[in-house]
Amino acid sequence: MSPESRRRLLHLSSGAIVLLVPLTSWLMLRVVLVSGAALAAVAEVVRLRVPGVAGLLRTAVPVYRARERIRPSGAMWLAVGYALAAFADPPAPAAGVLVAACADPAAALVGSRGARGSVTGKTIHGTVVHWLVAAVVLGILGWSWSAIVIGACVASAVERWPLGLDDNLLVPPATAFAVMLAA
Repeated sequence: MSPESRRRLLHLSSGAIVLLVPLTSWLMLRVVLVSGAALAAVAEVVRLRVPGVAGLLRTAVPVYRARERIRPSGAMWLAVGYALAAFADPPAPAAGVLVAACADPAAALVGSRGARGSVTGKTIHGTVVHWLVAAVVLGILGWSWSAIVIGACVASAVERWPLGLDDNLLVPPATAFAVMLAA
């Protein structure tokens, strides 16, 4: 399996964290997501400052991109994005987490197969797939039609346009708060 395929699979599987809710509570999910973000941030500081740790992680978890040798990884930004989404009113955090976990890898899979569509490296095909997957996830979660359309549009817009921040940081909270406000 290629490093990009492993990365997409890891991204997708991160959404399983919402399975904690039926077993515990929304508060426990918030605690887990915030704690996870703090741990991810500490791990990134160590990875970026201790060459031996960086080499060990690159070998043990071969999903890092070349640009992540000198800057925080997308996984850390995703953990922080999940933690920010956790502050929306329930059940909106699940929407933010699951849309980010499912739509981004699907868009990357389709987008990486097409020609580059913009300066950002994002393709229109990837964006369409991102919107469709986001809409399906929100529909499965039982959101209203207006929340589905608005949530999928916000998630895909934030993922597509360069805002100077990693989209993994922005998609989960933007989606969670969009569906919360649209519901």
